[in-house]
Amino acid sequence: MKKLLILMFVAVIMPLTALGQTKQINEILDKYEKRKGVESIIISPSLLQIASSTDVDASTKDLLSKITEMRILNIKSGAVENGIPIRLSLRKELDGLIVTDMFKRIVMVKDGEETLEMYTTSTAQGVLLFFTTNPSEFSVISIFGNIDKTVVNAAMSGAIKVK
Repeated sequence: MKKLLILMFVAVIMPLTALGQTKQINEILDKYEKRKGVESIIISPSLLQIASSTDVDASTKDLLSKITEMRILNIKSGAVENGIPIRLSLRKELDGLIVTDMFKRIVMVKDGEETLEMYTTSTAQGVLLFFTTNPSEFSVISIFGNIDKTVVNAAMSGAIKVK
């Protein structure tokens, strides 16, 4: 009986945790996208549905059906607020979220002065985060939805372009 209660509790709490992660990331991205020197792109669920209804192969349709939203923030190295580079403030907030929540880094690639990091949540309904850092800019790409192995594999193989 105890095991059943624990399983029911976990089944109720896990989706709430994923929603909390999505909300926290969106709050951070909302805060920074309004700042001068920050470029922002939001790809809405409606556009993703339109894209999946076009003439695309079955695997692309399946992939698009799992993604509910994409957000991209790009910050040039010269963007400063109150004497502090915006890219450093954003990175600090995101790092704090990654450390305290259920994110795990699944890949890091360093090529010269450029670094690409990819994080995912440990829940199916979650987030896939990319950070790209180089001397001239810092970019955050967030993909929300049913993040399973096919989405992660597509991102790692280049089926989801991060540049």
